[in-house]
Amino acid sequence: MSAIPDSATGSSSQAQSTPLELYASYPFATDETYQQGLASLIAGGALDGDPPPDIKDEILRRTRVFYFNRVTGNSILMDEARDYELSHRESNDTGAGVISQPMDESTPDETRVLTFAELQELIETGKVDQIPNNKIIPEAINDATPSESKTPARKKPWEVETVEMAE
Repeated sequence: MSAIPDSATGSSSQAQSTPLELYASYPFATDETYQQGLASLIAGGALDGDPPPDIKDEILRRTRVFYFNRVTGNSILMDEARDYELSHRESNDTGAGVISQPMDESTPDETRVLTFAELQELIETGKVDQIPNNKIIPEAINDATPSESKTPARKKPWEVETVEMAE
């Protein structure tokens, strides 16, 4: 399990924060364990069939609530998280149903892992040039001549010399 940030554990400096506030400020976008789990769910087909945006938001919310409860030991409910997110949605510029995460402005040049909702929005709006590490692969075939093999071909089983055992 990854290290839990102080803002999500309810440490003494955050004692006045409610579990929902901690959930809203939890760094899901930078939590590598959460991102790996989300990637495996997506690869497993959790979002296949192009569900409507509200269904996608609900699926992603379920993953966040489950992970948050598991990591922090809190027990917020799905309905509480949904109501809290919807009441704070106006502050989110993307409208993707995810509470916006504050960017670490000390390292603006460093690429960060995008959430699924952020990646989806960039693709849908045609801003694929803003996707980090997105390489454009040309559709042409490589025109260079292929290299020649420098190692001898492996012998077939019937070509291998058998070593007779000395008696």
